[in-house]
Amino acid sequence: MKKNITINLCGRLYQIDEDAYELLSHYTDTLRDYFKKQEGGEEIANDIEERIAELFDDLKERGVEAITIEHVQDIIHQIGEVEEIAGAGEVDTEPSGSASGYAKTGQAKKPQNNKKFFRDSQNKLLAGVLAGCAQYFGGSADAWRWGYVILSVLWFCIIGFWPLTFTLPFATCPVFGILAVPLVVLSILFSLLPVCVYLLVVIFAPLTKTAEDTLKMKGKEVNPQNLVAEVQEATLAKEKKKNGKSGWDIFLGIISVGLSTFFTIAFIVALCFFVAFLVASEQMADKWWNVYEIEDFEAIYIPVICCGVLLLTSIGILLYCSIHAAVSSFGKTKSMSAMQRVIWFLLWVASTVGFIGCCVWGVGRLTKVQSARWNARSARVIDESLTDALGNVFSKEEWDFFQQNGWEMVTAENVDRYTYIGEYMTGDESVRYLDDCNDYTPLVYTARKHEDDVEPGIYRLSAVVKANNDNKFIYLYGVTIDEQTGDSTVFTDQVLEIPNCGLMGGNIWKALKGEPEKKVVTKESSTLTVGAVTVPLSSKVVVQNSELVNDPVLMEYVNNMSDRTKRRILGANNGQGYGWSYIYIDSIKVDNPHSTIFYGVTTDENITGKPATTGWFSATDFKLEKIGELK
Repeated sequence: MKKNITINLCGRLYQIDEDAYELLSHYTDTLRDYFKKQEGGEEIANDIEERIAELFDDLKERGVEAITIEHVQDIIHQIGEVEEIAGAGEVDTEPSGSASGYAKTGQAKKPQNNKKFFRDSQNKLLAGVLAGCAQYFGGSADAWRWGYVILSVLWFCIIGFWPLTFTLPFATCPVFGILAVPLVVLSILFSLLPVCVYLLVVIFAPLTKTAEDTLKMKGKEVNPQNLVAEVQEATLAKEKKKNGKSGWDIFLGIISVGLSTFFTIAFIVALCFFVAFLVASEQMADKWWNVYEIEDFEAIYIPVICCGVLLLTSIGILLYCSIHAAVSSFGKTKSMSAMQRVIWFLLWVASTVGFIGCCVWGVGRLTKVQSARWNARSARVIDESLTDALGNVFSKEEWDFFQQNGWEMVTAENVDRYTYIGEYMTGDESVRYLDDCNDYTPLVYTARKHEDDVEPGIYRLSAVVKANNDNKFIYLYGVTIDEQTGDSTVFTDQVLEIPNCGLMGGNIWKALKGEPEKKVVTKESSTLTVGAVTVPLSSKVVVQNSELVNDPVLMEYVNNMSDRTKRRILGANNGQGYGWSYIYIDSIKVDNPHSTIFYGVTTDENITGKPATTGWFSATDFKLEKIGELK
């Protein structure tokens, strides 16, 4: 059922349906635009409207209550046939009331044979650019649309993506970091060059608004006959489009449904991550974050918040537009206007560019913080006022570490530092430990601490260590002092080599992974057993057997860790471990209450009996504990 409206034409009222009114308005507006360029054109347009009113009166006399689009089309056909008479040149200026002539003045308009590029308003989906290309260059609008989509995808995947991958590393470069945002934006624009060209055409190419514009776009002569024909053609095309959907519309509907589903999932996932980040930030405390993790977190907090908001906005725009496109493609609502589409597109571009910019900003801030921390960690700023009795000069951090933990340097040759931070077994970069490195000259390093008046009993010295070369040791020796004579006696002297695991693995990491260490058992024998046969040997040899063992002391140490510590050790160094091992010297007997035990880490040949080597070592978590009583 069509809705009827009442119009006032030349002072008379008529009932007309909406489609007929739209066609009539388009027709009269087009003819007024045409005749206003001629002398006396306003009078001609009024005369035409008067004639239309007369024809409407005839219809009312025949009993027509409401004028339909068929009636208007018939009237336009009649008037168009009359106007054909004026195509040759000048005509009489006296008005005529008959259906066979009109008063006109001036000369007929010169033929318009040259095409002019317009955006096609009748067949547009977005802004009418590709439909206009089809009218101007030839071909179907759908073919131009398919070609544009394929070209845009190929351009981005093959040509446009490379500048983007080239400029993103600038975000992590301290020197060129300030150029990262404009370079990335320019790369994005180059990647989206087909879209940028489309937008430029939208800005500078006019949109067809009248039938005269449409005739110019098609390269047809602008005359009354063609104007009327164009109005009728536009009306029929509109009716056809309203009554049925094209294959392109159905295809867009299916694609829009798929995109809306994808963007819905993407929006939910992004929202969950964003909320999780906010919740985690609220629960941040020293027991959850070490000092350097907090430093990194504070560097990226604001950029991540901005990224989250902009990403949700970008995905939300795509989600809304895809849902609207899906609904409108199946005729459930009207399509967006060109202005709405441009506004939504510009908002999406702004949010996407803002998201990428915030990502670059966050990466730059994090890189800056980590670079500063790395430089501070690597640069050993010594203080001449911090010198021990042996003349060893310390940095402020090293001095505080040695004083607070009771360490003292005994020997230091070819060393470039005494301690280090970072690469602890849990990944906690705030933990400081004994450490030295020299890749060119064998380093001689001995640091020790002591415990006085150790009670009699059986003791164990344990430590957490790592190294990348041989001949790095932990050591222990005990001294008893005779109260009467004051003489000192060494009652134990032991060394234990640090495993050479480098920066991966280590027995702590392997024990947590369920990969027990191989223990090498060395024994002296005068016979060699092969299977069930025992073979006597002519001389004493050393036989080495390798066997898988679950070291009970190591497993006890690992099992006493908290679940969070275990997870952090397993996740450190991208899940490869940092090479830390738990080692111990067992069964240390102390039978005199006036005993002092010295222990620490060393590479000194005078203590270990092995020559010093190059490379590095780290040692921490030393613990001297009583594990039993003397029998």
